[in-house]
Amino acid sequence: MIDEPFSLDDFKLGLKPFHGEVKGVLTRGRLVSGIGNAYADEILYEARPYPFKITAHELVSLHRAVYSVPAKALRVLRERVGDKIHRKVRDFLKVHGKKNDACPRYGNTITAITANRRETNYCRHCQPGSLLDK
Repeated sequence: MIDEPFSLDDFKLGLKPFHGEVKGVLTRGRLVSGIGNAYADEILYEARPYPFKITAHELVSLHRAVYSVPAKALRVLRERVGDKIHRKVRDFLKVHGKKNDACPRYGNTITAITANRRETNYCRHCQPGSLLDK
């Protein structure tokens, strides 16, 4: 987690060289380090874009979520596991690993798609979109 977040303008500038699916950009660690598959799902759920594409309008919420989601998770983990932070406690996550469960926001079913050898969990209602959208 970065102590001093990029400004929104710096974040947008940092994203310019990337032309892949947004989850891959988050997990590669070249823009912001320390985001794995589980937290990428959670960040995208919080920000609400379709996990494989993002609009310019959605960049603001993505920028905010990149910093707020890991910070909230760290507080939960510190409270629950103390200094044993290496333990994988994930039951508090909202969508990651929750395929076919109800979305915490609206109750729709959480969907799982496997792409690039990793599963992406998201809510089709909260995060609408398609790879075919223009």
